Amino acid sequence: MERIKISRALIALFALAGLGIMLYLTVIHYTQDRSFCDISQEFSCDVVTTSVYSEIFGLPISILGLLYFSWILFSIFYIKGDNFFRTNFLITLFVLIPSLYFSLIEIFVIKSICVLCETSKALMAAILFIAAFDMRRREKITFRLVMPVIIAGLAVSFITYFAQTGTVVKKDYGELVQCLNEKGVIYYKSVRCSSCRRQEALLGEAYKELNSVECHPDGENPNPELCLAKNISKTPTFLIEENGREIKRAEGIQQIKNLALFAGCSASE
Repeated sequence: MERIKISRALIALFALAGLGIMLYLTVIHYTQDRSFCDISQEFSCDVVTTSVYSEIFGLPISILGLLYFSWILFSIFYIKGDNFFRTNFLITLFVLIPSLYFSLIEIFVIKSICVLCETSKALMAAILFIAAFDMRRREKITFRLVMPVIIAGLAVSFITYFAQTGTVVKKDYGELVQCLNEKGVIYYKSVRCSSCRRQEALLGEAYKELNSVECHPDGENPNPELCLAKNISKTPTFLIEENGREIKRAEGIQQIKNLALFAGCSASE
């Protein structure tokens, strides 16, 4: 009985730490503030949490982490006996598989590691280990038991992959971007802006040719003074300017058709 109490206490401690991490990452995602773990280009929570891979169906991945760790804390008080370890072993195994998919995305696609994200996965692995250890004292962990959970986790990983890569544009919008530039459209952005990443994903590689202004001091060739002078309160913002004078403004993510209409360009360009 004493061992069970210690196991539950450790799981509660790990879940509480994970909940704190996920809450912090969620706040960073929405406020676009700089995190304390923005160490370098290769180790940066900010690079990861502002990438197009930081969300699934418009929901930050950290929200899903919040739900998982909240469930663990909830189960500590409301699931009694052996069912506690069995239930949390299976749920954690299921959640950990898509989490490892995100680790692969960080390494091979984003090419930057979110230290806090990986710490949360280590906490999940610790919960899995403790739950499995205590579960095995009462029930054998069989291939038949875990295989459906592994298959379900892999299925979620594939769905997530296709949902996220589906946001990456396959069409060349080079002509549209050229038209935007000719119409005097200026793209005001921020290196900390997750919405900017999604806007750029809509335009594909062509976005790099946009006439743009970086508003964050940590970005490449920043010009925050100009952004203040133009009253840029949120990014992305598109301005049509003529001789430095604002003619028209569009704030937030713009779908391709809306952006073309805003500038008087053809969406098919």
